[in-house]
Amino acid sequence: MFVRSIFAVIAAAVAVGLALCTFVIARFQVPEPLLRFSLVVSNYGLYLIPAAAVAVGLALLSRLRGGWFSRWFGVLIVVVCVVGAGAAFVPMVASWREAQRHDASLSIGDYLTGGANTGKPDPRLAVGYNTIDNRELLMDVKLPPGAPERPRPAVVWVHGGGWAEGDRGEGPKWHRWLNERGYAVFAIDYRLSPPARWDQAPADVKCAIGWVKQHAGEYRVDPARIMVAGGSAGGNLALTGAYSDSRVPPSCAVTDTAVAAVAAFYPPTDLITGWRDPVLQPEIRQLIEDYTGGTPAQFPDRYALASPITYVRPGLPPTLLMHGTRDHVVPYGQSVELAERLDAVGVARELLPIPYGEHAYDFAWGDWGSQISRKVFGDFLSRHFPAE
Repeated sequence: MFVRSIFAVIAAAVAVGLALCTFVIARFQVPEPLLRFSLVVSNYGLYLIPAAAVAVGLALLSRLRGGWFSRWFGVLIVVVCVVGAGAAFVPMVASWREAQRHDASLSIGDYLTGGANTGKPDPRLAVGYNTIDNRELLMDVKLPPGAPERPRPAVVWVHGGGWAEGDRGEGPKWHRWLNERGYAVFAIDYRLSPPARWDQAPADVKCAIGWVKQHAGEYRVDPARIMVAGGSAGGNLALTGAYSDSRVPPSCAVTDTAVAAVAAFYPPTDLITGWRDPVLQPEIRQLIEDYTGGTPAQFPDRYALASPITYVRPGLPPTLLMHGTRDHVVPYGQSVELAERLDAVGVARELLPIPYGEHAYDFAWGDWGSQISRKVFGDFLSRHFPAE
């Protein structure tokens, strides 16, 4: 009796979770308390199907010999779980269709074994690239194995964290993935807010790009083949570093900060539009205010200069944007708006929508969105920034 009760509680808990995930799948606008379930759908949706099967089994084991109430309760759990399992197929099918559009092969094995794309800085790889405000700014230098026959291309990687947290250890599997393809990676730290860093953080990114060019010979890097990449706030800074003009000078004595390409995951591209978004979470609006020093009404110029969309013009480097369509931190429309502006001035760009993808979807390295992104990112590199 006790064991059956435990089974029933577990089955009921799973059913409630599946019901909430089904609600999230069915609705685009998700109440803030349910955002964690949107993340589950985005990064771990495949696991909902076996979870539903287990819950159905437990419900049957615990309720078949009970009274009429127990039996009907068990039937309810089974129905909820079956519906939840069916709903879990919706984002999975959408992801597989997106994969077909890009000729990407998806692997269930990779999904199950990919692990988390998170990490920490490695002091053994750390090099200082600037000292400012009595603080040394560091980058982790990650080089492909072996001595190259000719200077190799490099990627300056900018971490996210709402401009207020995070470090250069973010995204280690992307760094390794790039190394395996022959790219040197320079993963950087930059000054974080508060205080307001709307001009200082992108200046640090441009400083890092210039520093890599100045020290290219030490690392067997081609100074003419540097690109910049990053996610979330790091995507914003990567784009700003690649696009901005003399209004955002580097924070150190470098002269050449031009890049050959830029890739950004789920980036804020227009801070004024983002701040005014009525569904924006209050804590995200606060991060924008901490970064800029206030509201758009107080500092419209700061918001403009901190927005990559301000600098769109002909001649910008080829741009790859990857963004989850269910992103509740930085709406997918931010990348759509930038892509349309780039189209209008003839800049080569690619926009990858990740179906049902939440913010930081690529932190789950095996997720469908991450697998598709690797294929699209690899194709983008081959076309616009090849290693050979």
